[in-house]
Amino acid sequence: MRKRRGGIRRFVTGVTALLVALGVAGYAIVASLDVQRVADFARGQVKSATGRDLVIDGPVELQVSLTPSINLEAVRFANAPWGSRADMATLRRIEIEVELLPLLFGEVVVKRLVVVEPDILLETDAEGQGNWVFAAAQPAAPAAPGAAEPADDITLPDVRDVLVEGGRLTVLDAGRQQVLRLEIVKAVGAVPAGGGSRSLELEAAYNGNPFRLEAVYGGLPALLSGAPAPLEASVEAGGVTLSAKGRAGNLAGAAEAELALTAAGDSLAGLSPFLGTELPALGPFKLSADTKIESQAIEVTSLSLQVGGSDLAGNASLARTAARPAVKAALVSKRLDLADFSGRAAPGGGADGAPSAETGGAADRVFPDEPLPLAALTAVDANVKLGADLLRPTPQLELEELQLTLALAGGRLTVAPLTAGLAGGRLDGRLTLAAAEAEPALTLTLDGADIDFGDLLKRAEVSDEVAGKLALDIDLEGRGASPHALAAGLGGHVQAVSQDGTIDNSILSALSAGLGDITGPLFGQSRSTRLECLVARFDIDRGQAKSRALVLDSGTFAVAGRGGIDLGAEQVNLAFDTQTSQPSLASLAVPFKVVGPLADPEVVPDAVGAVTGAVGTVGDVARSGGNFVGGAVDAVGGLVGTGPLIGPVGGSRDLCAEALAAIGRGGQAPASSAPSSSAPPSSGGIVDDAGKALQDAGDAIEKGIKNLFGN
Repeated sequence: MRKRRGGIRRFVTGVTALLVALGVAGYAIVASLDVQRVADFARGQVKSATGRDLVIDGPVELQVSLTPSINLEAVRFANAPWGSRADMATLRRIEIEVELLPLLFGEVVVKRLVVVEPDILLETDAEGQGNWVFAAAQPAAPAAPGAAEPADDITLPDVRDVLVEGGRLTVLDAGRQQVLRLEIVKAVGAVPAGGGSRSLELEAAYNGNPFRLEAVYGGLPALLSGAPAPLEASVEAGGVTLSAKGRAGNLAGAAEAELALTAAGDSLAGLSPFLGTELPALGPFKLSADTKIESQAIEVTSLSLQVGGSDLAGNASLARTAARPAVKAALVSKRLDLADFSGRAAPGGGADGAPSAETGGAADRVFPDEPLPLAALTAVDANVKLGADLLRPTPQLELEELQLTLALAGGRLTVAPLTAGLAGGRLDGRLTLAAAEAEPALTLTLDGADIDFGDLLKRAEVSDEVAGKLALDIDLEGRGASPHALAAGLGGHVQAVSQDGTIDNSILSALSAGLGDITGPLFGQSRSTRLECLVARFDIDRGQAKSRALVLDSGTFAVAGRGGIDLGAEQVNLAFDTQTSQPSLASLAVPFKVVGPLADPEVVPDAVGAVTGAVGTVGDVARSGGNFVGGAVDAVGGLVGTGPLIGPVGGSRDLCAEALAAIGRGGQAPASSAPSSSAPPSSGGIVDDAGKALQDAGDAIEKGIKNLFGN
């Protein structure tokens, strides 16, 4: 940044040298009206100051007064010897009127400047050397008789009335092969008749993208190299309006400013071509902040940001330290919906939600291979506190009263404490990420209590008739530079437990392989059934998530599973048995499997088992001695054993107690009680409808599971 600022200063100084030379030449004609001699003098002064040739191919017009003026046509200024073209700048016409008395003291006050069709090229070579860096000064040409010698300390010019008609400014970086082009339509600057701040109106296009600038400022010397002076500016570009009002100075050096900033637009993406990077399509948005800049430090106060339906407010600061920039922020929000910041109109990349052509099948992955932006975590230190009344990470998930502190130092990220309300309960967690390590390490712990999983299912559009408190225990660690690498090497466990709730019979119907037309008799006529327990535990080692317990028991109906998930390959292989304590309906408790890609699993009922009674009656299952707890897997995709998973439901066996014991919870589940329903009707004719119901079973289960996970 300092190098670029120094380059700007040298370039402006070079332009100043040209103006000084032309101004002194105007004064020189008091002693001599030889136009050619004055032109030669101007060429000599520019050569002396820059080491470059100034060529005037057109006529030279001079006017003698207390404000001498010079008009030149077809002017060319030589480029650096290594430049991509012969001339650094060409001008169709230039008119300069300079105040005489300030010039005698080395101060350039340009009363009037008209430039017609300038074509200026700023470029760097492969080593980063700019063509605005001029060679050492050459011996000056002899001064015209009576002319004052220009001062050695050249100051920045004070340009008052200015008019630029047409023209372009091109910036070429040979090292990165980037070209920036500013096409000027018209630029008008003026000083009020009674004096005061300058005004500027600019209509131009940046790399073909039009924009408009209006500004009122204290003068070019103050703005670029002097003490802060009043500044008011507004820019309209890409459907976005930016404005700044306050004081600013020395912008080409150690900048100083106190500005009230605002920005508003329908989409942030409209600024992408101006910033040279692809910005997300966020919007509509509105930003306001008070900003104070002191050399290497920036302080932002009274920050207010609205994006879509989300808001953010608070204070922030940025300080440039010897090691790396340091950011501090304290932010609050009433509502943060991450969908407002995603910049995507629909999931999956396309406008209709389908995977885009660019991503192809990668859009179907849960854990993408794209590297995480870890370099950004090593480039800055930070301490950020965030409090949000409502945070919505996904449309199906809402966190309330979120409080977190983010600390980043030397590439190590720590989020702790992390607390939030979830579905009437509480979450407490901690996250660390060592981004600077050769193989970045991630740890995550989450403890949840009294979470209403019925509310979660309702938000997932699975059911609105479920109630129960869920305890959540997540402890994970992994290494990798991408989500896929982290998942493939993940270790730890995920556990969820609920006891003594209620569940909608339609959910139990879905869990009995979607036999919606024939499972009514399983649950009676009431809409809900008591839920004795829901126990789920997966132990994870090197990306292999293996079930230790998968149980849902309502007392009269139970579902139990075993199997695993390969997080690296993103493949699911889980097998479930269903069972009822109603012997006459046991053949309707259909086993099913959940198999296939993690992002799009398929639920497959065991039609053969349903029709032939493979699961069997309660007595058959009891005699089989099948065990659902700790169902072993030799590898994901290969279930050990072919026997049923569930023993008898009801009677002396307590499935919930066995599941809790398997995950180390011990104790006994709540005593079983009969559901609040009328006696089931006769099962006559029900089995005859099984074939018809099984045709739609897979679709029913698959839809329920996908909704649950937001797919």
